[in-house]
Amino acid sequence: MKKLLLTFTLCIVFFMAKSQTTVAIKDVVNHVGKEVTLCDSVYSARSLDNLSLLNLGGSFPKEVITIVVFKADRSKFEKDPVNLFENKRICVTGKVTLYKEKLQIVVNDPKQLKTN
Repeated sequence: MKKLLLTFTLCIVFFMAKSQTTVAIKDVVNHVGKEVTLCDSVYSARSLDNLSLLNLGGSFPKEVITIVVFKADRSKFEKDPVNLFENKRICVTGKVTLYKEKLQIVVNDPKQLKTN
């Protein structure tokens, strides 16, 4: 029984590790709809009434991807994500989606963003 439990646990760990692919900033366009981990510098950032935006791969409007934190989730951070991460190298984990034909990852948990 212990061997079965250990095998099951290892399978779960392997599956979870496999489901989060680390990708290079230049390759993120090939991962739309997938859960990825992406590391790069925050080249520009902006805080609006309803959201915070962190631009990776270049400054707006030439960013490769934008990290979006909606107002409802900003309170989960110790301070506005723009103040925490602007001009820093970060890693973000989340699902790559398109918004108005631009790449984005929506972050709703501070655990998805880490300084690198």
